Order: sequence, then structure tokens, then C-alpha cells
Amino acid sequence: MIEQEFAVGRNAEIDVHIHSGRVEVKTGSDRTIRVKVDTDDPEFVVEQGGDLIHVSSDKNIRWSARGHAFVVIEIPEGTDATIGTASANIECSGLLGRIEAKTASGEIEIAHAESATIKTASGNASVGTVTGDIKINSASGDARVGECAGKANFAAASGDVHIDVSSGVVNASTASGDITIERFAGRRAIFKSMSGMVNIGVPTGTRLDLDATLLSGKLKLPKPGSDTPPSERQMTIKAKLVSGDLTIRRI
Repeated sequence: MIEQEFAVGRNAEIDVHIHSGRVEVKTGSDRTIRVKVDTDDPEFVVEQGGDLIHVSSDKNIRWSARGHAFVVIEIPEGTDATIGTASANIECSGLLGRIEAKTASGEIEIAHAESATIKTASGNASVGTVTGDIKINSASGDARVGECAGKANFAAASGDVHIDVSSGVVNASTASGDITIERFAGRRAIFKSMSGMVNIGVPTGTRLDLDATLLSGKLKLPKPGSDTPPSERQMTIKAKLVSGDLTIRRI
């Protein structure tokens, strides 16, 4: 068992690389980073370089050849984080700054971040709130975001993409996965899919500029209502679908 504490400044950052196990990151209330590691690896490293805390299976980051580790890190709010694993799960609670997370088969859960960049093969990625930009690349894992205020870029093969609320620009592409935005309040969105379906909820009072190409899928638009208020905003949606349906709902 490794337990260490480090005093850091306002530009605190953590860099974590392990093979398998679990990484938990939570926020504390002071300018201290606390690290606990449960591992049998005698070469496991926890060290400080300025405001950067490095946690890794070895100094050369040959972590893909190493064993199991359970890492718990307490950080100040707004700390930047870089986390890479092979099959370990990643769970981050509290408010983070910029986060970059990469895993092959592990699950990724992030509660709140200023910006997020995530790459996963078969693991699912879940993000609660992102105040800035978010980018998720996934092979077969699903991507789910609660709320995103900045630019949102998604690329998935067979995984689904689901966003509860988006108020920024969205660019999403899938092979067979579905794309859903429950409430899209941004100005521009681009969607591409082979066999996946696209389902978008648009606020009432939006003037929609639609550019859609569908080969065998169906286009489903809301019926105009007599009580629909005048347009308060304008939105552009571009979509290229092969066999999936495009559904736009009024909410």
C-alpha cells in the first residue's frame, strides 16, 4: 500500500497510467493532492514534479506490461487530469479542469469537467456536465453526456451516442450506432451514419435550416402547429444517413 500527500499550487495536474484495476479521482477542499495505491507492483511510482503528480506502474510508463492496481486520488477542484489504462475502470467525481482519459476495455465515468477528451475501444463513457468542449472516440462502447455547453465531437463505430442537453456545436458520426440529443439548443449540428438512427429534440420557436441526405431511411419532421410561436432562434442541421431514420422532434 502506498499513501502520499503533496502540496500543489493553482496549476495542479495529475498524470495516471496503470494497466488494470481501478482509478478513482475525487475533489477535496485544500491545495493538497492525496494518493493511495493498493498494488503488489514493487516498481510502482508516485512522484511530484512541480505542480504535476505522476502516478504510474513505472517511470518509463511501460504500464501495459504491468499488473493490477487500485488508485484513489483526492485533488483540489479544477485540477487537470490525464489518465490512461488498458482495462482499468476510471471514475471521477467533483469538478475537474481539463481531463484526458484513455482506456481499451474499461468503463469511464466523469461527473463534471471544464473540458474532456475521451478515447475508448469497448468500454462505455459517461460524462455528467461539461462547461466547455468535449470529444469522445469510441469503437463499440456507448457515449453518454448529460449537459455540454461547448463544442461536442463524437465518433463511434457500433456504440450509441446520447446527449441530454447541448447548447454548442455538435459533430457526431457513427457506423451502426444511434445518435440521440434530447434537447439541442445550439446553432449548428452535423450528423453522419451508415445504419444508425438520429433523433433530435429542438425547442419550440426555432427556425430550422435542414440539409439532409438519406438513401433508404425515413425523414420524420414535426407537424406545424397553429399555436407555434414566432421563431426566436435559427438552427442548421446537416445529416448524411444511409439506412437509418432522421427524426426531429419539437420540444
